[in-house]
Amino acid sequence: MVSSVGVYGSSTGLNTTGAGEAMGKDAFLKLLVTQLQNQDPLNPTENTEFVAQLAQFSSLEGIQNLNSTMTGMAGSIGSMGDLGSAGLIGRMVKADGEAFEHAGGQEHGIGFETGSASASTRLIIADEYGLPVRTIDLGPLSAGEHELVWDGTDDSGSQLPPGKYAFSVDARGSNGSPIEAAKYLLGFVTGINLADGNGASLYLNGTPVRKESIKEIF
Repeated sequence: MVSSVGVYGSSTGLNTTGAGEAMGKDAFLKLLVTQLQNQDPLNPTENTEFVAQLAQFSSLEGIQNLNSTMTGMAGSIGSMGDLGSAGLIGRMVKADGEAFEHAGGQEHGIGFETGSASASTRLIIADEYGLPVRTIDLGPLSAGEHELVWDGTDDSGSQLPPGKYAFSVDARGSNGSPIEAAKYLLGFVTGINLADGNGASLYLNGTPVRKESIKEIF
């Protein structure tokens, strides 16, 4: 039987995709022709066996074509979803993250969430080199979400230069043990980027964030 050669999934490699897929079709038909030419005339293969083999081949080809079609559709749907992100421009969103781009005189909405109450809490803003430039003492806080607006100034009240900044949270319990905090950014979507090849990126007050990082839309 032709199927015993492994056209449908053996180590012969005849069922590969792309260029290998076309070679697999040719090999299948050549095997059928060879079988017809070399069958025993006194004991010929029944027509039903050929029909069954051809039906198997047709099913395989149909599945391969369907896979190609679905892959193309998935890409088109993904592109449509990326273009749909343009509808978020001007909307306020909350996105996971701690680093942001700062322009002169710009304000930034930042927030964090803790799973338990803290006895002391400090929010620390650092520059791109990791050096602290502003420390905000928030005191004891209850469990949950906490948000504030940073005005772009350092500890002395002077405006900081444009650049990359990030914030961290030092929250501690009554026994001094650290409490983990999930950090996020708050702001308006000012644009989208479709050119990075990995899906749409959004600009949150000028800071690029992944679309998948968005937690809430207001």
